[in-house]
Amino acid sequence: MQYYEQDIEDEISDTSQDESPLKRCMTAPARPLTELEEFKRSTEYELLEKAYRLSSQLVQRDFHKYDLDNPEGQKQCKKFLQNLEKMCEVYQVKVESREYRNHFSKAYKILYTQDKLCYLTEILDSAQEGFPYLWVNSEKYSFTLEVLEAGIKLVDAFYKVQHVIRHLYTNTLQESPDFSKSSLILEIQFLLENFDDIWVQFEKLYVKELMEIEGKARRFILQAIQIDKEMQSIEIREKLRGKILVTSESYLQLKTTFCKVLAQINSVANVEGKGRDDLGVNILLEAEGITRRVTQEQSKAVRRLADSIKMNFKKFREQMRKYEENIEMVDPQLKNNIELVELLVEYETQWEKGLHYLLEPRKYIQLMLFSHIIETTAEKHIQFAEQLECRDSDVFVTIPCLIVLKHLENEDKNICKYFLPMLDDEKSKLYQQFEQLQQDFLNFRDQHTKQYEYYNLIEKRLLGIGQNDVCEQVNAQIDRIMQKIKLLSIEIQRYNAIEWNLFIDAAINT
Repeated sequence: MQYYEQDIEDEISDTSQDESPLKRCMTAPARPLTELEEFKRSTEYELLEKAYRLSSQLVQRDFHKYDLDNPEGQKQCKKFLQNLEKMCEVYQVKVESREYRNHFSKAYKILYTQDKLCYLTEILDSAQEGFPYLWVNSEKYSFTLEVLEAGIKLVDAFYKVQHVIRHLYTNTLQESPDFSKSSLILEIQFLLENFDDIWVQFEKLYVKELMEIEGKARRFILQAIQIDKEMQSIEIREKLRGKILVTSESYLQLKTTFCKVLAQINSVANVEGKGRDDLGVNILLEAEGITRRVTQEQSKAVRRLADSIKMNFKKFREQMRKYEENIEMVDPQLKNNIELVELLVEYETQWEKGLHYLLEPRKYIQLMLFSHIIETTAEKHIQFAEQLECRDSDVFVTIPCLIVLKHLENEDKNICKYFLPMLDDEKSKLYQQFEQLQQDFLNFRDQHTKQYEYYNLIEKRLLGIGQNDVCEQVNAQIDRIMQKIKLLSIEIQRYNAIEWNLFIDAAINT
């Protein structure tokens, strides 16, 4: 029994000896954290580490320049700048006031968030590119030396921020007796305060000068808006007096000035056309006169051309009123405004036709007759009208034949001789061919007693309209005449192809 009790005591004693080290370990007080270890548990450290990581992911294009045109490069830079903003907040950096942004235009204000630092990649990109001037609407606008120097400082500050962040983060990778959290925070505060100050100085100057450039670039639009307002004032005043047509000298002067501004806008913004600046108010005035004195029966084409010129002028004025509601909707690079460019393309197309065919008396008379021939032929023959409507290729063969037929009757106002001057040269082969054609035509005409019966027979054959009641002898005569007419019509189209195409376009496509 004594041995048993002794064994138990020994066993308990052994167990106590085995457990005592474990008990001491579990109950011993924790080692206090070092200042560095404590810092690594903070939000400040997380942001510092993130800034270090993001800086290494920035995409460089070449030495000292970042690729901010590349979507990936812009994305990485944006993340880095946003992290700097967060660091300014957490490290309680004293940042510069952003009140100057209240003076920005709406187009720039929309880029910024209220009460946020908003380090935009676009601002940084402008600083690193450092372009000394911009070309807007074919005009050169130079930045001041102050802006360029501020841009250089911002780029240097951006590199300094990255360098210091890398250095500070590297120092936290291993324990050091010299580490001081407060010193590190002070250093980062000083770094970011300096960066923010330099950023603000550049952004303030750069955007201010950009807005000034934009204002100058929009000056033609602003002029047009102002002139239109003055024209409206006169129109309302004259309407109250019971006048429908405004003919005062002051109104005419405003209309003239408006057309000059319109031409200037066209010269810089109409990149799809020729950018002509010589289309003046005389085209508009002539178009207005034509709509009062020319009927649809005389020439639908000429009326449509005149109406389209007037309508385009009206649309342009309406567009200016739309811009007046919010001038900032107008891209200073005027060629980038889609609605404006579409109007200008229409303007140049129609007014250019007006310049050629409404202001030159000879061409005006010829177009009146030419279009009248086409229109009356379409009224007489539905088959031709349908071909004309769908712009069938046969139409462009038939139409010059019709004008040759009119020339045989001496009713073409010398259109054929204008487009084929050799018809006046007795020594030319074409003159001799025409003489033979005219002789055949006169012989054929003399065989018919009914007025215009001969003409209708040839006209129908030209249009491809079947004629079952014509004898073989007459058919043979018509075929000979047709062959010679077609040869001459081909020469008319060939001699001055560009002008002929413009002429036929004015007659059927206006």
